[in-house]
Amino acid sequence: MQSYRFGLPFGKDHPMQFKHYKARRAVVFGGLTIMIAITMLSCVSSFMIYRAGFSDMPYVFQQMLALFAVVVVEGCFIWLVFGISKAFSSALERLLAFLGLIFIVGVMLLNLVSHFQIAKGIPLSPFQEQWVSWGAVCVFIGVLLLILAVTLADPIARLIRLELRYWGKQQETILNAKSEALDSERVQSAMVNRADTEAEKLAQQIDGDAFPQELNAG
Repeated sequence: MQSYRFGLPFGKDHPMQFKHYKARRAVVFGGLTIMIAITMLSCVSSFMIYRAGFSDMPYVFQQMLALFAVVVVEGCFIWLVFGISKAFSSALERLLAFLGLIFIVGVMLLNLVSHFQIAKGIPLSPFQEQWVSWGAVCVFIGVLLLILAVTLADPIARLIRLELRYWGKQQETILNAKSEALDSERVQSAMVNRADTEAEKLAQQIDGDAFPQELNAG
């Protein structure tokens, strides 16, 4: 009897299915290799673009800060790709990650083109000049906001926030009930009874302290 699992008229252990699996794995690894190569090219261009912004620092710090800037941009790209393919599950997370990928890929492309033009001595367009001057630095804030938005969209974090909100409202309700109970007649009556009891104990203590003194005086 034929099996139509995997969209093919044979089982998963069939030689044709095994070949299909090997082909798929080769495609995945090939795409991953190309992505790593492009990312490395972008790392070099981003490093050269950002290094000029730290020229007022000592050489070692200039290189380190430029490297940190590269990690921010390229690391965000890797984080988003991994999140979309492996971790992000909610629709909002995936939407934010997809928009973030478009943003980061645009930044990588702009850094690549600008670096190539600078290296070849080709004049930059007014937009590219503004990008090299101050626009590239704003990417750090954009990455920060993007990571914050994706983190807040995490369904597990959202459930934790809802649970904390419920617990806070529950405790607030209990405290309000206790506060209102202090003004109730039952509590006021108990306070009066307690005051009478304490007064009686105090009176007995005073009488007890005074009785031996009267005997000694006699």
